[in-house]
Order: sequence, then structure tokens, then C-alpha cells
Amino acid sequence: MATDFTKGDTQIIVDLINERNPGLSLTPALVTFGLPTLNATDARNTKVTVTAVPGSGYKNFKDLLYNRVDLAVIPGARSIEFPKGDALKIADIIDEINARFGLNLTSNDFVDADLPNFTGAPNEKLDFQLSANADSLVYIGSVTLKIIAEDLDLAVVIANPILDGLVYVQPVEPAP
Repeated sequence: MATDFTKGDTQIIVDLINERNPGLSLTPALVTFGLPTLNATDARNTKVTVTAVPGSGYKNFKDLLYNRVDLAVIPGARSIEFPKGDALKIADIIDEINARFGLNLTSNDFVDADLPNFTGAPNEKLDFQLSANADSLVYIGSVTLKIIAEDLDLAVVIANPILDGLVYVQPVEPAP
């Protein structure tokens, strides 16, 4: 079954549990998740504890092993360039990132940071790092994306529109 990454993080993990345990119909309302940790003892990169919510009809807890997705593999062949617009921080363009890559990244999934500042050159593109929050249930690692400056407004960059006149100078004729 393909994972639907547009769902919330706990729903994604509950779907994994239900898929591997036929007949089980857990929902995120019935369980809570601890903080994920890196797992070095198995082929799975993550270990997390799932605990039954009191009154859910379940009790106790269970450790789960699974693989979180490395952000570096998400773009594939799709464009990694995003227009800056009015964005100042990564969180300001996360909706565009989610739409492009079919994700549902929330503030729990990534580390917010300032976007780079442009120098003012035309067609400027600058790299920035989208890094997974260590506590994300679904993602690990980081990916380098690009922010694109808006086109420069000629009315602003041509500060002095009064130009000197063109003066034609006769070329020197070659000697005979």
C-alpha cells in the first residue's frame, strides 16, 4: 500500500500499524506516540512507543520499528525552486512545498529558519536547507531547496531615467 503523505503524522503511523496487523482498526484518537528515536539495531531507522489512551478499549504500550522518510529523496525529478514572494522564513513557504511534493509537513516535522537574503541581482536563486525536526514521526534528514527572487522592477532599479544624449563621432578615414 502506498503511503498518503498528505495525512497527518499520527494517521500515517496508525495506517502503518493497521496495514501490518490485519483486522486491527486503530485510530489516532485511541493511541498516543512517544518521541521517535534513531534505531541502530534493526534495518528500520526509527523506534517509537505507541501507548493506549485510557478508555480506548486498549491498554499498555508497544514499541514500533519503522523507517522514516529522508527528506532528501522527496523531490525526485520535480523542481526544487520556490518563489520567495513575501516569505521570510521556511514556514512561510511550507504550503507551497506541501502542494508541490504531496506532503502535509507541519511545524512538528521541520526546523523553521530564516530564508536567505538576496543581493539584488536579477534572476537570483539561493539555496536553503529544509531539515526534519528530530521529533518528527514521519521524516528524517534534510534537503536543499532553492528560493527564487522576484523579478526586479525597472521603475525601481533605473533610479536616474535622464540619460545623456547620443553623440555621433565620424570615424577616422583610413589613409590612402
